[in-house]
Amino acid sequence: MRRSSLKTSRLTPIRHNPALLKKVLVEEPVSCMKHLSQAIFRPGDTAFAHSHEDAFEVFYCIKGEIVFRVEGEEVLLEKGSCLVVEPKETHSIETVVSETELLFMLVER
Repeated sequence: MRRSSLKTSRLTPIRHNPALLKKVLVEEPVSCMKHLSQAIFRPGDTAFAHSHEDAFEVFYCIKGEIVFRVEGEEVLLEKGSCLVVEPKETHSIETVVSETELLFMLVER
């Protein structure tokens, strides 16, 4: 069994914008999941365009509103909504409309 908590998880830089921080809830792979993380984004925060060769990235919005760009299309993620980015799809965080809390995981294909 493995347990984790946001209270004890360490802050680490987000690879696509090291000025932003996330709390990694699950660091060691679980079957096909590479990591499970939580981050809070504030208006003005962005993450540059990138893709993952062999992994899906799943974002669940706990609170707030945030605009992603996926393969050139703007996607609004609001509280209670989920976005799955497919392997090799270019994606970025364009606009943080209001303070947003995301839970996200990287899942190997």
